[in-house]
Amino acid sequence: MDRGSRRGHVGIALIGVPLVAVCALGPSWRYAAVSAATFLPLAVLAVQVPRRSGADRAGWSLVTAGVTVLAVHNLQNQAAVTATGRPALGMLAAVTLALGYVLLVAGGAVAVTARYTPTDRGGTLDAAVIGLAAASLVWGLLIYPAHVRRGSSPGTVAYEMLLVLLVSALAGVILRMAVVVPTVRTAALYLLLAIGASTAADVVFTLTEDRISHLASWSASALCVMALVAFAAALLHPSSTAAVDPEPPPARLTRWRLAFLGAALATNPTLVVVLQLTGGPLDPALVGGTSLAMVPLVVLRISQLARRQAETERRLHDLAAHDELTRLPNRRTMVQHLKVLLDRCAAGVSPGVVVLYIDLDDFKAVNDTHGHVVGDQLLRIVATRIRAAVRPEDLVARFGGDEFVVVLEGDRTVGVEVGTRIEASLARPVTVGVVRASGRASIGIAVAAPGQRISAELLLDRADAEMYCAKRARPGRPDPTPIPPPGTIPRLWS
Repeated sequence: MDRGSRRGHVGIALIGVPLVAVCALGPSWRYAAVSAATFLPLAVLAVQVPRRSGADRAGWSLVTAGVTVLAVHNLQNQAAVTATGRPALGMLAAVTLALGYVLLVAGGAVAVTARYTPTDRGGTLDAAVIGLAAASLVWGLLIYPAHVRRGSSPGTVAYEMLLVLLVSALAGVILRMAVVVPTVRTAALYLLLAIGASTAADVVFTLTEDRISHLASWSASALCVMALVAFAAALLHPSSTAAVDPEPPPARLTRWRLAFLGAALATNPTLVVVLQLTGGPLDPALVGGTSLAMVPLVVLRISQLARRQAETERRLHDLAAHDELTRLPNRRTMVQHLKVLLDRCAAGVSPGVVVLYIDLDDFKAVNDTHGHVVGDQLLRIVATRIRAAVRPEDLVARFGGDEFVVVLEGDRTVGVEVGTRIEASLARPVTVGVVRASGRASIGIAVAAPGQRISAELLLDRADAEMYCAKRARPGRPDPTPIPPPGTIPRLWS
């Protein structure tokens, strides 16, 4: 934390602590303290929001609007309590309170999810489900029974329930950020403190509000002040604008993850059973509302996990079937393919099977002289050239090391044509950065005629032997760096 931020935190603490103490002096004092505390985050937002951009700026602009509306609401309450001894109760007070919290929660959701959710969608969904499950318990066991005792209107109950659910879901997402993303942890913990204090203030207000004066315990106002001070501290801390780059967590569809999602879905039914057994009031809107919110989230999460599981299995299958360096089919895949073609050939339904065995002549010298990085890049370029020289239906595989195999259907004439194109493509110089290397190769050919029964291993051995004959037939063994002119590579076929 830099010196400026440290001074800002000290300043906020010096303001916040006295404001909390002032809440105990009386109704007019407590509302004045809440009004004063509202301007702490508002002042920080006024400075920081213009510096942000994109969705992050849009979200915090909504937050600023929400805090501004709440500041107006708190000033209304302060004026009403000073004049009449009771907080403001008219339509304007109800609208400013509802609008302020809606803008605050919506803006926070946009600001948080815009920076964090794209990197951890699965974890965000899990956190939101946790928040909704926790909100169901808090609402069903504490807040709703208090509203029943107070005789609150259905509109008030529905509004507060929706607010508790949204705030709790957002708190779950922020908790996930605090756990997974170290760079934003301090600001996230401040935000969690602010959300926790504001939720506790709502619970205390609901439980202690006097039906006649509509005044609640001073501790409700003190908790509001704590929430506003913590919110200002979160905005002021450097981690609130730090880069978000978490390591994507694993997203496997495990038994524990399924058990967690099932337990979240079971929260409402369990709550219903507990309330029925204890004789407590049951809120039908809670059961229906949270279920409508949680079920789609859980279904979306399960579908996401299933999709990632399928993608992981596909990648594993791809890794098992292909060479990691060149992305060509590997030896195992090539042999399986060759066996299928040889079965067709033995049955007389194929024009023949040709195997071209390709071995780079000077790869070891290139590798030893220029290193494995250049050698790997040379293999990639050679693989690309071979793939471009064959027909679309032919299979090119990396057999191992600097050896490649081409498997195709046809007679010897077709094999010679394809081999000649491969030979010409590899005769051209290969440039890797500042290194100019040779990609020339010796090629051996083996053919299985229609109706001939031969094993894949034997055909590969024949092509391998022919390749060594071609390699021995080369005149001399020049340095690998010079590139021989086209036409000087000895051919095994004529």
